[in-house]
Amino acid sequence: MLDHKLRELADSDFYPFHMPGHKRQQTGLEDPYAIDITEIPGFDNLHDPQGLILEAMERMAGLYHAKKSYLLVGGSTCGNLTAVFSALPQKGCILMGRGSHKSIYHAAWLRQCRIVYTYPKVGQIGMIEGTSIAEYEQALQVNPDIGAIVVTSPTYEGMIEPLDEIVALAHARGIPVIVDAAHGAHLGFDPYFPKSPLESGADLVIMSLHKTLPALTQTAVLHVNENSLVSERQIETYLDVFETSSPSYVLMASICQCIRFLEEEKAAFGVYASRLQDFYKKCKSLEKIRVSSFPGQDPGKIVIDVSKTWLSGHALEEILLQKYHLVLEMSSFSYGLAMTSVMDSEEGFVRLFEALKEIDREASARDTDDPCWTGQVLYGRGQKVMEYHEAMEKAKERCALDQAEGRIAASSVAIYPPGVPLIVPGERIDQERIDLLNLAQKQGLTITGLVDHGLFVVI
Repeated sequence: MLDHKLRELADSDFYPFHMPGHKRQQTGLEDPYAIDITEIPGFDNLHDPQGLILEAMERMAGLYHAKKSYLLVGGSTCGNLTAVFSALPQKGCILMGRGSHKSIYHAAWLRQCRIVYTYPKVGQIGMIEGTSIAEYEQALQVNPDIGAIVVTSPTYEGMIEPLDEIVALAHARGIPVIVDAAHGAHLGFDPYFPKSPLESGADLVIMSLHKTLPALTQTAVLHVNENSLVSERQIETYLDVFETSSPSYVLMASICQCIRFLEEEKAAFGVYASRLQDFYKKCKSLEKIRVSSFPGQDPGKIVIDVSKTWLSGHALEEILLQKYHLVLEMSSFSYGLAMTSVMDSEEGFVRLFEALKEIDREASARDTDDPCWTGQVLYGRGQKVMEYHEAMEKAKERCALDQAEGRIAASSVAIYPPGVPLIVPGERIDQERIDLLNLAQKQGLTITGLVDHGLFVVI
């Protein structure tokens, strides 16, 4: 069973280059059974904080220089749903990146939003490289009814969007900016890393503590910035809707320990930065595999590019797992992603470099520079026929993937992780996306949303 399998993993030498950010190192949390309680006297209430939990909120806000910080035990998903509902009325218009997390899509669906997309620049290996401010300017000019903007920054691979410019552009029109910074809870604690989205003036910022800090899975925070255009009363109303009425005191204890770590162990971020710098420096010696940070990227997200070899990203992931007992966060067509945190050890970085050095020496170089697929398809412009929520509520039928060209999608299909929808309800399905999904299956990538190699379409 699962519990036995987890114990085997804990006792093994498999090293986690994946979430959660505590990297399976105990940070002092007691036996979870001993502290798993409900809202008994003296221990406060997450939905009406007046004591210990309020104190934790205030200390969290102080660390991130926020006006207010709400502790979340439902992950960034809970925060994203709350933020969209708080910032927009029912049937409002939302501007969001085509590469947004599925929770943003779900929020737009439930809120029955009219969705307008920004489209990022996508590199040859299929990784988002950022969205130009011109995309936002054009969208706002063409759609004056946009009521809120959602930006993902950093992205899954650590790319940072031009938040200073986006916020200035939005606030000049009285439009709030929500930043899904699920992967950015560590930003702002050392100058080696990009600054926190809160410093750019975003109205609401959602962070997953568990992704890059020493905290248990599902722990997160929703920050409200000074002069936010979004009402705290609205936020608290929707947190009551989307967050469990039985919040885990074990998870809240983990958040408190994370707060204490951020207050007392600030020097650890300098050590973390030094280890990353040394790792990147050593990787410059690799000949075919490329491990390099991009301008504006969070260097804590290590992108391992194998596009100059005949390896796929999935093949790299399997070699690291089976031969070297190194577990990546994810793999895509031409790269793998090693997710690091302040809790990673020197030994972990050494093991990863030594493994990559051997793989680099043994891998065959590709004899062509032509990409094996078109990265733009992943986040490319689709033909929108109806709104997401309209498609979800239409009568639907299952259609074989290879026969779906021209049909209107009634369900999401995504390569997971990161779970960004490749096929979005309400869009007409094109052959390029079908081909990409077939290639993903051939390479062994995980796909969510397919049912017996088919998907649901509008009748």
